[in-house]
Amino acid sequence: MQGVISNQTVWHAQTGGQTNKVWRLIGEKDLICKLYLETNTNPLFNNTPEAEYRCLLWLDGSDIAPKPHKYLKTPFGDVLLYNYIKGHTWSHDVETVSELLTRIRKRRYPKGLRILSNLPSDIKQTGLEIINKLNNYHKNKLINICPDVSISDIEPVLLHTDVVPGNLILGEKGLRLIDWQCPAIGDPIVDIVMFLSPGMHKIYGSGNFSIKDHEDFLTNLTPKLRSRYNIIGPIYHWRLAAYCFWKAEQGFIEYEKAALAEIDLLKMI
Repeated sequence: MQGVISNQTVWHAQTGGQTNKVWRLIGEKDLICKLYLETNTNPLFNNTPEAEYRCLLWLDGSDIAPKPHKYLKTPFGDVLLYNYIKGHTWSHDVETVSELLTRIRKRRYPKGLRILSNLPSDIKQTGLEIINKLNNYHKNKLINICPDVSISDIEPVLLHTDVVPGNLILGEKGLRLIDWQCPAIGDPIVDIVMFLSPGMHKIYGSGNFSIKDHEDFLTNLTPKLRSRYNIIGPIYHWRLAAYCFWKAEQGFIEYEKAALAEIDLLKMI
């Protein structure tokens, strides 16, 4: 870190993230410093520092993500520095999120990102692999409610994959999406499902994401995407319910309510 920060730099630990260590560095520049931790055991979300840096460089100047400052390999782990965004976590106005995701979908994607299958059979298989990690209490219930889905292919787009309220920062220059450590190329429904996830709103937001908010967001989509969400969205929400139960069994007990919220949504859509 020598040559990047000075002795006068003040470090402030940041809260909210559950994967990496994050500080705000206030000195000559106002930066976020992210130290990546090993999280190879997560069955759904990668933690790839080089991919995040690649995405920030790719999106620089697009008013979508933070401006990258520097990427370093240190004895403590990989470190990414990017400009701090002064603002607050998104809490309302689904139209602004819809507009941001639309702009991301319209951009080309950088080379080298992982490619996600959008085949329902592969999505189901990933869900079943997560379910197999659970104790018996939730296994049968989840297997019995797995949606039966058939759908055509779609042109892949750049994905953030973790579009939750805590990663949406509303600043002076508009809404920005942070924490690009698990980007991918794939079905645009992936990011739509994450934002519409009632479970993720319970974990990272106010928990008050209503059915009206849900419907208003869908109304802002193109008819093609809205129809696609109605068909394939349920199997993504089902897989997310399995993931939340898995997180709960790792000791993050708040995720059990998140999983139940996903199941409740499945009954309504």
